[in-house]
Amino acid sequence: MFKMKKITVTGMFLLGHLFMTSGAAFALHPDLVVPEKVECKVKACQEIMRLGNKYQVEGLFSKEFQEGKAQCSRIDVALAVHLLTEKMAEKVVKEGSQAVDKEDLVLLSDLKEELRAEMLLVGTRTFQSRHEDLGTRFTALTKNIALSGGMVGVLQGSIGNKPKDSTDAVGRADLVFNFKVGENTIAVIDVEATGGDGSDSRVASFSGLNGVAGSTGDRVRFREAWIEHSALNDHLVLTAGKVDLSNYFDSNAVANDENSQFLSSAFVHSAVLPFPANGPGARIQAKLAEPLIFGIGYGSGDAGSADNSDSADIFDHGFGIAELAYKHKAGELEGNYRIYGALDGARQDGTNKLVRKNAYNVGVSLDQQVTDKLTLFARYGQRDKDVYAVKGAWSAGGHYQGLIPGRKDDILGFAYGQVRAAGTVADAQERLTEVYYKYKVSDQIEISPVVQYLVNPAGLSSSDNVVALALRTKISF
Repeated sequence: MFKMKKITVTGMFLLGHLFMTSGAAFALHPDLVVPEKVECKVKACQEIMRLGNKYQVEGLFSKEFQEGKAQCSRIDVALAVHLLTEKMAEKVVKEGSQAVDKEDLVLLSDLKEELRAEMLLVGTRTFQSRHEDLGTRFTALTKNIALSGGMVGVLQGSIGNKPKDSTDAVGRADLVFNFKVGENTIAVIDVEATGGDGSDSRVASFSGLNGVAGSTGDRVRFREAWIEHSALNDHLVLTAGKVDLSNYFDSNAVANDENSQFLSSAFVHSAVLPFPANGPGARIQAKLAEPLIFGIGYGSGDAGSADNSDSADIFDHGFGIAELAYKHKAGELEGNYRIYGALDGARQDGTNKLVRKNAYNVGVSLDQQVTDKLTLFARYGQRDKDVYAVKGAWSAGGHYQGLIPGRKDDILGFAYGQVRAAGTVADAQERLTEVYYKYKVSDQIEISPVVQYLVNPAGLSSSDNVVALALRTKISF
């Protein structure tokens, strides 16, 4: 036992010493430059694949990339280096320091220096579940601080909503700072600026036509500010601070981001899951098995309230949610299946929540790749019918990648959903159809025309049906 501990300590010391003292070693490998658009023939990738074969590490790059049929990004190369490093460290722990050649470790250190900003990002626990939200173009400010950002603009107009038809502009910008404050701890601050109320200020609906808006005027705020700690080899993750619980629950690979997927709020999350505004809260994620993850979150149900009572009654008026997620993989096709239950203790507002009561909410969210180009999704939500104006909702759809020859990164998205309201509020089901086409101009710029057709707005059969046309532009940096 003592001998094994000695070998383990020696191996880990070797790894740590080499990585900590390799800052000047980069000059030994001036050819390990990684461009923004990476091809398999790049020297760095060839070295990574060589080490993967040498140490029997699979899944570093996709099959298409290794065959020279596709490109990848610097963040993909950083992920490969991260995985390779972990597997080599495991080998040293099990077999001793002689199991890994010193030259190979130095080579990995040089690659980490070349990919310094990207390695800071992929080394965080947040990246594995939220890399699209935080952005994949982090710029290193210091060794432990990185910055990413993005801007989204939406020009949207309605037809059939006379006399309130109009064209509205909405803008949003984010700066996300990522701080590494410990080996297993990070801190994230998201500074957001928004402007414009969007079409929803003129078109009443349960679904919401513009998820990018959501503001009552121009404002700048700390959208999120939290600390995250990982333990037990990433099997347990704790996040606490000013959080957005919707980042962690009711997720979906196809319908989860109003900035680059469906624009309607009803397709970003369930129309009947009453997530509170960003506010004080926490969440815990536990990996029960490789494909099975359990999460629980809690926050102030009255966050964002007009009387600044965000945290004054966080226990008396809290919002709690628990979710079980299962990842299914058949060959190269992946699927995610989630089931959740929530308890909403927020005060009644007289519009959405009509009764002051701790009310239940349950639902499911799933997405499944059918082919390498087509992915389908579905959601269903049900809530306490005696408490809310809206009692149930469902939606379904998908996206297809590479519809037009030569445009393999473009995406066509399509979705349909229905919202059921209480009979005292509405006399019909509200129905919404949305189609968008995301045209990828470059790695940093996307342009998406969006078409929406709203039937029985706000659940009223007497209301005219509305067509909404939008043009959304997203820039990442």
